[in-house]
Amino acid sequence: MVVPFRIGDIFRPSRAAPDARVLNNMPGCYPVEDWYACYWTVSEDGTLREYAVTLQLPQGYAAVCEPVRVGQAGCVLRVRRWGVSCRISILEAIAFDPAAIAGPDASDEALMEICFAATQFDLPGGFVIADPDYPFLLFDPKGTLKGSSVDGISLLGALAFFASGGRVASDFQRLRREAPSLYRRAVAELTDLLKALSQM
Repeated sequence: MVVPFRIGDIFRPSRAAPDARVLNNMPGCYPVEDWYACYWTVSEDGTLREYAVTLQLPQGYAAVCEPVRVGQAGCVLRVRRWGVSCRISILEAIAFDPAAIAGPDASDEALMEICFAATQFDLPGGFVIADPDYPFLLFDPKGTLKGSSVDGISLLGALAFFASGGRVASDFQRLRREAPSLYRRAVAELTDLLKALSQM
């Protein structure tokens, strides 16, 4: 029986266990290969932390993904607060068959849920960010960079979200590009504010 897999919105919290190190939404359902995700998170007190975890993608995924440079998306579709979405389209290229898991009479919705579960991962560590200063990096089993993101939610986006109690939900990437000095000042001020609030 397939358990429904729901992604949710961009700013929802991660559902991953804080101590998770190997992530697979459907363990034992299909052959996998171990990929390595390196990324940064922000906690509610504004603390930055670097993480490295293993993502178990369907076997064959690495063979059809080309190497990339940092900043090129490659097999990474997008990075959200909760984690990462890898490209579902690659499943077709590797002949991944969700019907073999769900059964021949499964609905289209059930088949899509399996595809989402195979390629989208909640990540541990808090608020996952991805910007040029703190890129999200995804390495294949041989250690080759095959996916990255620098245009997810920025450090300022995470800080503003926490400082506003969730009322400000923006990636702030345009501000970072067009007004870098203002961006840096806002990061410094919100970091100080969150530290002060955490000590009250």
